Amino acid sequence: MISCYQFKTVISQYIDKDISFQGRKSFEEHMDSCPGCKQLYQSILSTKNNMLQFAEMTVSENFLGDLRTKILAERNARIEASLNKGFSLNRIPSFAYGFAAALVAVIIGFYLLKFQTGSIPVQMPPQIVQEKIQQKVPGSEKYLNTPPLMSRGQYANSENTTDSLENFDSQNTHTRPDFQNNIKTVKKEY
Repeated sequence: MISCYQFKTVISQYIDKDISFQGRKSFEEHMDSCPGCKQLYQSILSTKNNMLQFAEMTVSENFLGDLRTKILAERNARIEASLNKGFSLNRIPSFAYGFAAALVAVIIGFYLLKFQTGSIPVQMPPQIVQEKIQQKVPGSEKYLNTPPLMSRGQYANSENTTDSLENFDSQNTHTRPDFQNNIKTVKKEY
């Protein structure tokens, strides 16, 4: 015997006589034992018989073509109306969102990289290298005693700023020792 759900799925096949012998037997057994399914079957059967009593309608030969034209005209009118409404996010292709996100990420990356490379402070040589340079080059003490160049966020002492930093580059450009060559010689000694 079949369940109520199976009965409802094969009811149209039973009415149209498009069911196997075993299926028809199971269907009739269920209908005899279930009053709800029997009532459903009677209701569908009476609806089918009532529809057979309606007079046949005839349509013109151009009916299908006219119907198709009206459907397309209605669809085109809706599309036209939606285009005239203005900007809509639904009209943007999905790949454009990914492209925009990648572009924003690249721009942010460049700004972060630029900010980080601009904030690297200038470093003086280690103390032992400074001492070796002072021993090798006479008169280099005045260069090493000047304060190091300031990085962002550091404030200089007002006493040292006017004397050493402003006058350092303008007065002593010709007598500056070559620190790179002296550093190489210090490295060679060790």
